[in-house]
Amino acid sequence: MLFVLTQKLRFVKGRMNMSKVKEYSWMTKDKLMTYTFIALAIIAAVTTVLWWSVIQEGWSLGLTVLVSCMISVVVAVVLDYILSLAMKEKGPVNTMSAAVFGLIVALSYSYGIPVMATVEVLPLTAPQAFIYVAVISAVGLIVFKKLQGLLGRKYVNPAAAAKLLVLLPFLYQILLPKDHTGYIPTLAAGLGYEGESSFASALQFCFGNPDLVSKGILPIPPSPSELFLTLAIAKYHGWAGGASSIAVIIVGIILFIVARKYVKWRITAAYFASIIVMSLIMSAVYGGDILLRLGFHIFVGSSIFLAFFMATDPATTPLTHSGQCIFGIGLGVLTVLIQTYMNFFGGSILALIIMNLTSPLLDKVGLPKPSEEKVEVKLPKAQSFETIKTTACMRCGACLEVCCHKLSPILIKEAFDKGRTETLKVLRADLCDGCGNCTFICPARIDLRSFTLRAKASLRTEKSQ
Repeated sequence: MLFVLTQKLRFVKGRMNMSKVKEYSWMTKDKLMTYTFIALAIIAAVTTVLWWSVIQEGWSLGLTVLVSCMISVVVAVVLDYILSLAMKEKGPVNTMSAAVFGLIVALSYSYGIPVMATVEVLPLTAPQAFIYVAVISAVGLIVFKKLQGLLGRKYVNPAAAAKLLVLLPFLYQILLPKDHTGYIPTLAAGLGYEGESSFASALQFCFGNPDLVSKGILPIPPSPSELFLTLAIAKYHGWAGGASSIAVIIVGIILFIVARKYVKWRITAAYFASIIVMSLIMSAVYGGDILLRLGFHIFVGSSIFLAFFMATDPATTPLTHSGQCIFGIGLGVLTVLIQTYMNFFGGSILALIIMNLTSPLLDKVGLPKPSEEKVEVKLPKAQSFETIKTTACMRCGACLEVCCHKLSPILIKEAFDKGRTETLKVLRADLCDGCGNCTFICPARIDLRSFTLRAKASLRTEKSQ
């Protein structure tokens, strides 16, 4: 350990006289959070407009969503600021990240009373829903964002974990199939459109505009086109973020294009691919209408919103491309199994927590193979910055794609910080030639080049002893 500490002090002293590099990739952590917040705000606005005319328990459903979003964001941002005062450098203020978290909490909460429901486990309307949203936001920010961050990395998605924790007293009722099959046919059977007791009719009762369904304007049973319009364009029960699947897809794809090097879009792609395969398998096993089963698994609100805005959380998902694909496949498989055999429509959130726990293992799958030969790497356009704000690592994995010797800079930094010399040898920190691509690309503005060179120097010192 002595030689590691010696090298750290030597490099820190040397850098005091060095001028800071002012050119980096255009993306920063705050900028990515801002783009994500804008995307989520657009989805919230779409849901608010779609649901505004629906009145339940004396409240506009659209207004309920709007107020819930405001409450959740304010709770998250205020608590983030208060905790930053107490935690100081261990938990610095992160306003945009907290705001994004608050919006995700509000948009992943279920609203709206289905026409056929008689007893609901959770408050789905105002003002009771506001309390649950505020509590989930508070628990998630305190326990799963700030305190979990003290562990060195986040192991589970904060919004998903907080929601499951707060709803723990209700899990027995939510997950037990007999509490749902009273008005929702099981997925472990053939799905069809015939009769008012069919699966298609249950979906229209559940997700259709309650005013139109009650007045008979939306026919029961629905035709395939009528049902798919409900599933894809406007659902009136479930996660607010997934009310309009088309809106989520459009906004999500635009965000992926804008921030493609920093967003783990491969998880979303692998998730939908596995959903399609699993739906085909279930249709082969149980029969029924293939497109009906496929449309449900893809377009149900919890699935579509989670796929774009929760499953891609960089902090709780794998670093490597291969790990991300495996993660997405596992998430899709578990989601279909949970929805089919537990009748838990929001099964994707439970599947997400399970897959989050595999991320430390999947980080090791598909790591770039270090090469002694230097390769040319295409970098994003450089941008000059007058001030540099360094934040905690996002675990976006961008640095793994740009090293000219195919090293894993962020893993080298983590190993160096913990004094794991053998790991540094395996990661071939000795190959670093200081090109600085990793520092240039990092949105958190971590000086990965410096850490990797220190690691290289520490290996050289140990070898000479």
